[in-house]
Amino acid sequence: MMKQLMAATAGLALVAGGGPSALAQGAAGDDKFVTKEEFQKLRQENEQLRKDLQELRQMIKPAGQMPTATAPGAEISAVEQIARAGDLKEAARYTFPGSTRSLLTGYGSAGFSALRNSDAAFNAQFNPIFLWKITDKLLFEGEAEFELDSEDNSTEVALELANLSYVANDYVTFQAGKFLNPMNSFVERYHMAWVNRLPDTPLAVYDGLLAETYVGAQFRGGIPLGPTKINYAAFLANAPSLQNGVAADTLGALDFDNFGNGGGHIAVGGHVGFQPVPECEFGYGIHSSGVKEMHEDVLLQSVDFNYVRDSELLRGLLRLNAQWTWSHLGSGDYVDDVGGVFPFENNRDGGYAQITYRPTKCDLEVVKHLEGVFRFDMLNQKDTPVGYDQSRYTAGLNYWLTPKTVFKAAYQWDTKSRAAGVDAPNQSGVYVQFATGF
Repeated sequence: MMKQLMAATAGLALVAGGGPSALAQGAAGDDKFVTKEEFQKLRQENEQLRKDLQELRQMIKPAGQMPTATAPGAEISAVEQIARAGDLKEAARYTFPGSTRSLLTGYGSAGFSALRNSDAAFNAQFNPIFLWKITDKLLFEGEAEFELDSEDNSTEVALELANLSYVANDYVTFQAGKFLNPMNSFVERYHMAWVNRLPDTPLAVYDGLLAETYVGAQFRGGIPLGPTKINYAAFLANAPSLQNGVAADTLGALDFDNFGNGGGHIAVGGHVGFQPVPECEFGYGIHSSGVKEMHEDVLLQSVDFNYVRDSELLRGLLRLNAQWTWSHLGSGDYVDDVGGVFPFENNRDGGYAQITYRPTKCDLEVVKHLEGVFRFDMLNQKDTPVGYDQSRYTAGLNYWLTPKTVFKAAYQWDTKSRAAGVDAPNQSGVYVQFATGF
């Protein structure tokens, strides 16, 4: 047995070397030719080694082989047994504990605000995110949000995300469930407390103009075009509803808690981004859908600009972000919470622009962890029952304790341009936040 095993091993080595021609060159040297008799002898020895290896395979039974039903008198070669055992192991691999990969991540924050004409208050929020890699192509994402509600002293719990993704290839990924709005650049990329550079969120990207999430399906991906790149997303989702029977400050705005689909309408939309260089992107998004309470479709549009550069000239990291949104719902009669009817042209628009700078290349350790932020944002809705346009200037200073933990302090100047008889006090004041991602 040992002799056969050694012979088989030697035969495998010779066969791997390239067959009879390689054997001939090995026997005669790199620069000499063998005689015909020497070549025939080596060939015979090679054939004998092949026969010995085949006999050895018949005698070997793979360790841990699963019982296999065969017809009486039938024999299965060792190679076939190994192949079948491999198939069984591959099929069973996904049923073993730890055979797939999962990750618990997320973020949390604690904050404080002291605004004019409003009570000063502390707040806290926790968002655990569960990521599950089922296979290399199949992924699941889920996120819950726990947030303190100061109005009724309770904890609000919401399902922020729950979607399944299939990576078809390098250019297309299919996704279904509850996912972030791809046409809302700020929400999809920067809304997390430790990513957002200020303690609060900008106007217009929320406030009933754009959805934070959709319940539906989408496909997305990226396509390289030489040195440039185009990324895209297209979705079908439940349509929003109209906020009737509510207070004037939200009357006529869209309600995107679209867990159902009243009226059977479907929202259709998407986003296209163009990256002329990796540091810069220009984007355009669109949403079109019917609304249960209206006879015409709603049209939402958004443009965004994002730029980030680790500059040697500025000796630090520069970020520029901007987004503008238009919401066109057309004219209609809207009913308030006491039964009053308000006919008005329901069009709104707004957006923000933000710049941040962090001196990451500074020699002083304390200074390189500082980051300055300035943002301007506004929302135009004076002709709606809200009755005022709003603009804000916010200046902040951040200190980064770790790459994902930041302490933020900011002051905000709030200005409202009111229609006659509208009571909307300015709310300038201080924001502080301590946020981390994990």
